[in-house]
Amino acid sequence: MRYPEFLKPHGTIGLIAPSFGVSDFPYEDRFYDAVKKFKEKGYKIVEAEHLYGIDHAASASAEIRAKEFMDMYLNDDIDFIFSVAGGELMLSILPYIDFERIRNAKAKYLMGFSDNTCLTFTLNTICDVASIYGPCFGGFGMEPWDQSLEDGYEVLTGKKLKLNSYPKYEVKPEDFEVLPGHALDPYLLNTDVEYKTLDGKPVEFKGRLVGGCLDLLTNICGTKFDFVKEFVEKYKDDGIVWYLEACDLTVLDMYRSLWQLKNAGWFEHCAGIMFGRPANPQEMFDVDVKYALENVVGYLPVIYDMDFGHVQPSWSIISGSIAKVESKNGKGTISFSLD
Repeated sequence: MRYPEFLKPHGTIGLIAPSFGVSDFPYEDRFYDAVKKFKEKGYKIVEAEHLYGIDHAASASAEIRAKEFMDMYLNDDIDFIFSVAGGELMLSILPYIDFERIRNAKAKYLMGFSDNTCLTFTLNTICDVASIYGPCFGGFGMEPWDQSLEDGYEVLTGKKLKLNSYPKYEVKPEDFEVLPGHALDPYLLNTDVEYKTLDGKPVEFKGRLVGGCLDLLTNICGTKFDFVKEFVEKYKDDGIVWYLEACDLTVLDMYRSLWQLKNAGWFEHCAGIMFGRPANPQEMFDVDVKYALENVVGYLPVIYDMDFGHVQPSWSIISGSIAKVESKNGKGTISFSLD
């Protein structure tokens, strides 16, 4: 695994929109606040041309979005790449990415989550380059920063390689909306965090991290961009730790998606599975998240309802690194090793 340099003081951040562009309230407000904060910290900001707006569920055509990612990655003046947002159709850029050029170029971190799985995951599995699965750039638009954002900044600058579970997480009321003047408000931390294991006992495992948003991983599975069998075979002596979370999927979708990945051979040499808090955890037909995990991957060590994914706050995960993961008494830690 190739590990890029972390973001250094006075470094240059390249901003890209490989899925959604920056658009509308409150996202524009958060984006501009994040730009302000990083500039105040001394960083230079370089924006891709097609960074703003959404047309047919994307910032630009697939070819343009792929080119702007490639241009940032191959530009020696760019030290670190942030995606500005998640979205829906990043898969469409994959045929236009020259993974061979990336594999032979100087390694560079890309940070983002959700739809950005299409790049954070393929950088790991196709190019052997570590990435950071964590908040998109606009997520750093908050006043003041949540502890998870402070931790994320410490991760991307290489100052922190161990993260602890957080005390509380956010559950928004069904009628929640962001009101004018409140775009930069902190998370609604109103629910106790409780890491869970399938048998209720402490769990500990270690291995090479790979994963992302289950919604996208299921789409990649079985395509010409699926290099997972080669990846897990290469790193089988490390053991593989999968980190998985879900956005739009119901619990039944999660069950089916896990089943597909398992039967495609993705969980070979698996040392353990980390499952983030899903955005749609509601039970359906007597099936809940625990039932899905037990019945598909219950033969593996599993920790679920963890601090990453679409329910904030979220860890920033160095994907591709070796991780030691522990959970007991409803809490947990992750430690990254760049081996």
